[in-house]
Order: sequence, then structure tokens, then C-alpha cells
Amino acid sequence: MKITKILAGMSALAIAAATSIPAFAEKTIVDQTNLDYIEVKEADGVYQYYVDLAKSPYDPATVSAVKFTFSVDDSAGFGGGLMLNSNKSGWDQKDEWSWANPGADNAQIFADGSDGNYTLTFDFGALGEEYWGSPADGENYWAQVVCQLWWGNDVTVTNVEIVGDEKAETPESKAESAAESKAEETSSTAADSSSSNADSASSSKAATTNNNTKNATTTNNASSAAAASDNTNQATGATTGFALAGLALAGAIAVVSKKKN
Repeated sequence: MKITKILAGMSALAIAAATSIPAFAEKTIVDQTNLDYIEVKEADGVYQYYVDLAKSPYDPATVSAVKFTFSVDDSAGFGGGLMLNSNKSGWDQKDEWSWANPGADNAQIFADGSDGNYTLTFDFGALGEEYWGSPADGENYWAQVVCQLWWGNDVTVTNVEIVGDEKAETPESKAESAAESKAEETSSTAADSSSSNADSASSSKAATTNNNTKNATTTNNASSAAAASDNTNQATGATTGFALAGLALAGAIAVVSKKKN
């Protein structure tokens, strides 16, 4: 009888423990930000939302907070944990970084919002390169902010805001920017040159056409003048002929008149 009671008590404890553990595998995080430094991972049934500061436009050493804007069916409440991860400081997780819906009694950080639309702010303060490391560490350099979902319905992240300074331009990025600017300038110059050549060709063609037209006009005028001269000469010759004929006729009349006398 005692053994039966003990077993029954153990079963009750097991059931209570099981019901107190979040059903991680049923909760997912969906990313809709389209940012290239975001990644969603799943490990042991827990969905984790990674923000890679090292790949972002911001300097991890200056970042003091990350804000997650998301939508969720909040009828059952929701929550999880927040962590930092880097090669230099390792996986950093604290009890005070647990988060949940407004009014929950099992978290330290609460999302702001209502009716399924919320913003979660993870404010950890600027930690510097002594915490995150630096790009000089090469492949051993990463700086990640992680948000885990432990209970509640599926979460869809629609925006991520990083609070910090943008990275300073490196010599490599400056060289790339200069190369891009030079390529754009070369392309623009080539386009202007092509346009100028086209305009010159068009102007030259127009000038040639005008000259041809002028030459043709001059030739036509010359031909007309020559024709007019020929006509004038012909008219003059005819007039002269008529005059000579008149003189001859007058001489004949004079001769006849003398004979009559």
C-alpha cells in the first residue's frame, strides 16, 4: 500500500513538472524584416532569433539596445529569454533577461503594446570591444543578440531597430566607394562623349547638306544666267539682223528713186 502511494505521488510530481515546462517545439519565430543580418535557428525545439551586429551597419561596441517589433496571437500570453553571444565573452544569459507579455509574473522584461502588436526592447548598454572583440579578430569575431521564444503562440517579427553608432568607413570600403564613383563618372563621360559625337555628326551632315544645296543653287543660277545670256545674244542677233535687213531695204529704195529721177 505504501509503495502504491509513493508511486502515485511521484506520478503527480512528474505530471506537474511536465505541465510547467513550456512546449518549445510548438512555438516558432518568423522573420519578415528581410534584413541580411537576421537569422532564425531552431535547437532542441527552441526557436531563436539572431541579430548579428557584426554583419549589421552598426558598430557592436557602441550598440546599447535592440528593439524587436512583432505580431502574435496574445490570447495565451507569450515570453522567452534574451541573450548575447560572442567569441570573446561566450554565451551570456541572465535570469533578469527573461521577457514576457505585459502583466506576466514570470519575467523581468516586458513587451510594450496590445491587441497582438508589440515591441520588445532589450537594453543591455554599450559594452565596448572588451566585451564583443573587434573586426581584427577575423573569423573569430561575431557579436550576436539572441531572442528565444519559450511559450505562447507563433511570433512574426516585422522590424528590428538597433540603437548605436554606424560603423566607420574602412579603407577597403572607401576604395570600393571610390571605384564605384569612378565607374559612374566614366560611364557618364562616355555617354556625354557619345552624345557630343552624335551631335557633331548631325551638325556636319546638316552643313554638308546645306553646302550641297548652296552648290546646287549656285549651279542652277549659273545655268540660268548662261541660258539668259544665250537668249539675250539670240535676241540681239535677231535685232541686228532685222536692222541690217532694214538698211538693205532702204538702200534699194534709194537706188530705185535715183533711177526714176
